[in-house]
Amino acid sequence: MNSLIRLSLIATILASAIAGQPARVGTFDRQSIVVAYYRSPLWAETMNSKLAERDAAKQAGDTAKVQELNAWGQAHQDLSHRQLMGLASIDNILQALAPAFTEVARKAGVEKIVAEKPPAGAEAVDVTPLLLDWLKADSKTREIISHLPKQ
Repeated sequence: MNSLIRLSLIATILASAIAGQPARVGTFDRQSIVVAYYRSPLWAETMNSKLAERDAAKQAGDTAKVQELNAWGQAHQDLSHRQLMGLASIDNILQALAPAFTEVARKAGVEKIVAEKPPAGAEAVDVTPLLLDWLKADSKTREIISHLPKQ
């Protein structure tokens, strides 16, 4: 067999092997991401903005706005607790993480990142550490996460 035919045969075999591999899908630990998100600079920026808005409303004597912003804070605290317990959707967190997914998927070598179980036959790749890095999780956050019960 000449070299060209051998190369062609090897390429065909490799292509078949690659095509038969299961899809690689990124997954993450939900509780870890909830904790990291609410302790992240990203969430701190949102909170600081709302606190500044509330303080300005207090200064202006706008009690209705102060009450609205206090209710917003309470609602988000309640939401974060329900999310941590798995009783509420994490759609707001997924939306905040959306800009990271392309970069994280590329780094992890996965086709996509899913919040639920990967499709049947797909190879699950844990991208939690990469998402923690993107959220700038500090050592205290990582310590808290390390003590979460395993699901």
